[in-house]
Amino acid sequence: MAVDPDFDQAFRDALGERLRLLRRARQLRREEVCAMLHNDLSIGTLGSYESGARRLTVSRLVELCEVLGTTAHEVLAQVHRDLRRPELSLRVRLKVITQTQDPELGPLQAWALARASDEHAAPDPMIEMDEVTLRQAAVLCGMTPLQLLRRLQEAD
Repeated sequence: MAVDPDFDQAFRDALGERLRLLRRARQLRREEVCAMLHNDLSIGTLGSYESGARRLTVSRLVELCEVLGTTAHEVLAQVHRDLRRPELSLRVRLKVITQTQDPELGPLQAWALARASDEHAAPDPMIEMDEVTLRQAAVLCGMTPLQLLRRLQEAD
């Protein structure tokens, strides 16, 4: 039975995002994670895992999870939940983002302020954020797309 290439890439992307978020939550640089591993791993290879560009073995996942203070089971369960959730999307007023007091939303706020300063922009436009946009914005803010979605919904 062949693996669906679209699912395979989505899985690698979600797994990589989860590993990156765990590393950042522990305030570790890639160099530090690589130094803590029992087996050699280059910084570039770790980056390719985090970006979803490269597959990792089960044994490498277990080892990375140990360094990141979790288990492979927990990470895989979260990736599974992320992939099985309904399509993410959100309509939010630009003003909600420009006026946020949440420091973790700073990168998104900078984008929103630039967009709001556009002379052709409506006074308080609605922004449609599809799943791809939410994922990219979440990476900028150092959180998962679901966390970002909840924060924006709470702010509105």
